[in-house]
Amino acid sequence: MSILLVGAGSMGVEYAKVLKSLNLSFDVFTRSEKTARQFEKSTGKKAYFGELSSLLQQHSYEKAIVAIDVEFLKDVAIMLLTHGVKEVLLEKPGAVDEEELTKLYETAQALKANVWIGYNRRFYESVQKLQDFLTEENPVRSIHFTFTELSKKIEQLHSSEVLKSNWLLANSSHVIDLAFYLAGKPTSFSAFSADKLPWHPTGAIFSGAGVTEKDVLFSYHANWKAPGRWGVEVMTDECTLILQPLEKLYKMKHGSFQLQEVPLLGADDTQFKPGLLKQVQSFVTTKDRLVSIDEQLSHIRTIYNQIRNGQHKGS
Repeated sequence: MSILLVGAGSMGVEYAKVLKSLNLSFDVFTRSEKTARQFEKSTGKKAYFGELSSLLQQHSYEKAIVAIDVEFLKDVAIMLLTHGVKEVLLEKPGAVDEEELTKLYETAQALKANVWIGYNRRFYESVQKLQDFLTEENPVRSIHFTFTELSKKIEQLHSSEVLKSNWLLANSSHVIDLAFYLAGKPTSFSAFSADKLPWHPTGAIFSGAGVTEKDVLFSYHANWKAPGRWGVEVMTDECTLILQPLEKLYKMKHGSFQLQEVPLLGADDTQFKPGLLKQVQSFVTTKDRLVSIDEQLSHIRTIYNQIRNGQHKGS
């Protein structure tokens, strides 16, 4: 198996740790020599640098993992596909917006290649433990999630205006994807938004509710002008299960308001960036729990766009 890791920044380092632990052979590429040197210092592995097209003309790869800034995901993925790479794992959300992702999808279809989007929260040990509590006799009955963002920090980022205006897809989709992964895809819902931010004019406060394909009632809320953090609450007949922070799991039983932390016995999420080991294992084997590019396009059109562009209230 020949794997190319594109990106040697902080996420590239995390992916390299995982690939090395799995004894997988891989090459690494980054644009700058400085980043290549820093990567080698951090990981002990050399990285190619310069022009990606030159590397791809000299070497062939079956698979690629792309861990770079969102603004460059689409162009790099298309370059990989056109040079014969048949399986690509992209960091979420795969592209800046629906238009870019559509172009990437069409390229993959034409070249008979497969592209997946990595939402590593699906692979958290806390999420897997939560799923252990869910059975046919004890299914999800309702779910609530919040995706409040650190707006003051985001405002200071040197990211493009296009990326910031699509921040719900670029970042908040992590928790939105996780909620609907657990509860099933929404079949109908009402979405509302209010206010705005200089870098996100379509809304700053989001609220909505609906029902999923599994007949699970759901609600969500986010206020990007107020303090807050991501969280998911899953309600069953037996208990309420809470992921907040998402890396930890808490349980509330009937007759008590006390939150009991559920022990997580695995070590994958302490040795590596949470969720990353199992995500890579899935990519090189079963593809289980990965989001295909056509699924991501569907999610953008039926979920993320609707939440982002919900019926606007107020100024």
